[in-house]
Amino acid sequence: MTVARSMFLWWTGRVAVLAVVGAVLLAVARNLSDFPRTEDAEVRANVVGVAPQVGGSIVRLHVTDNQPVRKGDLLFELDARPYEAEADRARARLELVRLEVAALRDRIAAARATLAERKALADYAGAHFQRLQPLLAGNFTSADRVQKAQSGAEGAQALVREAEAEVERACNELGEFEGRNSRIEEAAAALRDAELRASYCRVYAPCDGHVTNLQIAPGTFAAAGEQIFSLVDSSIWFVLANFRETDLRRIRPGQKARVFLMSKPGESFEGIVQGIPKAVYPLGTASQATPGGEGVFSRVSPTFDFVQLAQRFPVRIVLEGGGDFRMGGRSAVIVDTRSADGESRLRTLQSVEEKGFIPPLGR
Repeated sequence: MTVARSMFLWWTGRVAVLAVVGAVLLAVARNLSDFPRTEDAEVRANVVGVAPQVGGSIVRLHVTDNQPVRKGDLLFELDARPYEAEADRARARLELVRLEVAALRDRIAAARATLAERKALADYAGAHFQRLQPLLAGNFTSADRVQKAQSGAEGAQALVREAEAEVERACNELGEFEGRNSRIEEAAAALRDAELRASYCRVYAPCDGHVTNLQIAPGTFAAAGEQIFSLVDSSIWFVLANFRETDLRRIRPGQKARVFLMSKPGESFEGIVQGIPKAVYPLGTASQATPGGEGVFSRVSPTFDFVQLAQRFPVRIVLEGGGDFRMGGRSAVIVDTRSADGESRLRTLQSVEEKGFIPPLGR
């Protein structure tokens, strides 16, 4: 009886342990399903390349490397003298065109006065011919006088038509259409373009951020469209978390995430899943992998250990609340797939990203 009881308790203990282990494994599996996680994540930010829109020598540099800047801060200035001279030339051209337009209007007025005079002469010549024509039948006038009057009336009408053509020609040269003068508008547009190019000699920060990779000094020639340094946009920070494709089944935009940074142990940050890419480069050799992406698709470093591993996709998670982050820092991410109440906050964060920047006009 004692042996049987001992065997019963032994088997009961084993069953209880197995039940506890099974329950723990089930809880762990459920937790991993509801909270997919990865330690293959990297802190990222949008990088804005700073390039002048016109070429010229840098005459003043107002920032240093790694300096924080605010949106609209003056970064550097180019030699604006050639563009200012072009703007002065365009301004003078505009004034000249206005004088030319005034002269053309005077010419139109003179042409219309000539037309009115010739119409009056033509009316008189026509009436004179009409009065002489009946007198020829009664021999009260000569045929020569009637013919001369007729020629005078026809010549006066020809002069009227010539004056009308001159008025039309002068109106066309004036270049007015629907109340606007094309000559003045063309010259004004050229002036605006010249002033705009002159204003491009002062380059402003398009966003809040930090200057990075600054390797220029006053005197350096900056070509139009050539990037000379970058700004790390600090308005939006996000994490690219490389999740296995098997973990993506329940991850959706708007879900909450918890981010842990290697540089800040013991702290965690809230985030929102912004999006999941539809494509990455296929798995290849490690030498082909480029963190963060290259070209049109992202590249994620593959791993092979004689087993076909699941592809990883970089899930973009926007960090909330701001903070002192560094682009490229390593992190770990846990996504709460049960939450989906971050849609409104996600739209707010996306609206911040969509805000554009128009540099101030002026010299």
